[in-house]
Amino acid sequence: MVLGVYWYYEFPEGLHTYEYFTFRKGLGGHADAPAELEADVSVDDPVNVINEIRVLVDKHPDAFIYIYTFENLLRIGTGGYAMHDFEFELIHQVETILKKYHAQSTVFHSVTLAEMIKLYTIKEIKNQYPTKKYFMLASSSPHKHNAETSNIRFDCNVDIHTKDAFLSEVTSSVTSADINVIFYSEKEFEDRCNLMLFFTNGRQGVGLKPKQRIDIEIFESVMEELIQKYAVQVGHVGGWDYYPIGKRVVLKIVDEEFIME
Repeated sequence: MVLGVYWYYEFPEGLHTYEYFTFRKGLGGHADAPAELEADVSVDDPVNVINEIRVLVDKHPDAFIYIYTFENLLRIGTGGYAMHDFEFELIHQVETILKKYHAQSTVFHSVTLAEMIKLYTIKEIKNQYPTKKYFMLASSSPHKHNAETSNIRFDCNVDIHTKDAFLSEVTSSVTSADINVIFYSEKEFEDRCNLMLFFTNGRQGVGLKPKQRIDIEIFESVMEELIQKYAVQVGHVGGWDYYPIGKRVVLKIVDEEFIME
């Protein structure tokens, strides 16, 4: 699975501008719609435009583009429930192709008559999710440039005297699962320390680099070993007055301004 910085509810203001494409934010709840970048254009040579976009997609295994085509009209887009830097940079490349063919923005009224083409590289990717109920998936509120972050959250408590050793081993061990960001909040209760730990990564696909996929199986394996070694208890103790909120302590981080600010 992919953790880290993404956009869904708002556009990454200050990072991208487009000539043809507009952003449609995602709709949560019952509406349940992905965020999308989409453009309606007319071109004199739609076949070659589609072929050049196909070549672009073939170069990048993470790429996905949909195209509605009817006569000289094209509706081109991409989207998802977590749009990363990769998708926004991919669309910049599509705009370069559209400019090359002197595309004109228009309103595509004939979508119901159009042929739909989906362009992506066929690739077997095993979508992994935590199997232990105490490792939860969580999303942040928006930060810099409206960025959100997907995280794995772990609520636990540990003996005050072994807390630092536990956190030190967590930091070094989860690197093997390809995790680059760890931070936590804490609150002491008697001889225990309540922890709210977050694991995530930074921006994904900058420069159209492949997205960083963590290995959940390795993550859960190393964490289980540390839970046993340090007699870590799942959940918090002491009631709401000892819930670990407030200042977050960073153990390891990249792209901090997108994750913490």
